[in-house]
Amino acid sequence: MPAPTRRILFVTAEFPPRRGGIADHVIRLRSSLEDLGARTYVATEAVPQDSPVDRVYRLAPNPWPCQIVNVLRLVRRFRNDIVHIQYQAGAFDSALQAPLMPWALRLMGYGGLVVVTFHDLGEPFVFPRAGPLRRRVVDLLRGWADVCIYVDALDRACVSARIPGEWRRSQFIPAGPTIEPPATLGSREEVRHALGLPADAFLVGFFGFRQAGKGLEPLASAMRSPAMADCGARLALIGGAGPDVNARRAAAQVPPSTFAGVDVLEPGYLEAPEISRWLRACDVAALPYDDGLSTRRGSFMVAAAHGLPVVTTTPVRPDLLDVRPGEVAFTPVRDPESLAAALVRVRDEPEYRSTLEAGSRAVARRYSWRRIARQTLDAYGG
Repeated sequence: MPAPTRRILFVTAEFPPRRGGIADHVIRLRSSLEDLGARTYVATEAVPQDSPVDRVYRLAPNPWPCQIVNVLRLVRRFRNDIVHIQYQAGAFDSALQAPLMPWALRLMGYGGLVVVTFHDLGEPFVFPRAGPLRRRVVDLLRGWADVCIYVDALDRACVSARIPGEWRRSQFIPAGPTIEPPATLGSREEVRHALGLPADAFLVGFFGFRQAGKGLEPLASAMRSPAMADCGARLALIGGAGPDVNARRAAAQVPPSTFAGVDVLEPGYLEAPEISRWLRACDVAALPYDDGLSTRRGSFMVAAAHGLPVVTTTPVRPDLLDVRPGEVAFTPVRDPESLAAALVRVRDEPEYRSTLEAGSRAVARRYSWRRIARQTLDAYGG
């Protein structure tokens, strides 16, 4: 007898037209789950009106108790057996909406599964000088959920060290690439010709919002080093400068002066097909995150999906990251000299570049959305 169809309601603050990693995450996850037979719906405050054709429904930002009531109405209307909250501190208009939702749904008679995906360990702003209450609010969300999913294994380990039993009731399921190359993308040479870029330039690509913590300062310093500057290396800043203004979780953007003295190409905000074209045009992706590589970093997953050699920073806990030695080039955090040396090696050693390209393809296979969707179904209980 076939298993019953899972009917999943995603509750998310970010969804198109709002830009952000969670918005793309939800789109890719729901598409992959539907490929496996699930039926998905979205409740979000990011859309101006309902779109029944797409099964996307608006949650008015305020007041937050009404949002929870509207979620319950949708659950009853569509007979959802799973409510899956996508949580990141500051993403929702109210700091209390998501943390109180599992408790309120139970109070109002919902008997299905409540799942929460934690995209980071940030704590929301509750009120001035809330102090420890901020963590307590998030812990209430963890405690009332049936299943907690962490996109970063280190986040799961940190919470489990603090809360007894969290390891047994939680899952690690990474975030996959939010942009994958189309089959018709073409070769690097063809794409460069179409974009009007020199065939022989050494093009270093950075993909993602240009925010503090992404390692852009050491990257700019590495690009100014004699070994990079003398060969005419160029830096392509691919993607928008920052998320939408109303994305309250956004970190501060780095100032344009960061890139003084660097030969920068800045195509601006692009749709997914154009992002793929620019990534294909690059020789290497430089992603020197200040907190080291983790599976939370969607920009790394996108670079790997495009088969780019990746130079990034050493993870805090390499044993928790399924990226094998030699698949990417690791450098110390905030070390422009080591970063420049790694980029030069990619430039000067074709065999090394090929090894890293193969490594990226291997990483992309391990973090495919189909695999992530199957892991998510397993977390739901099969």
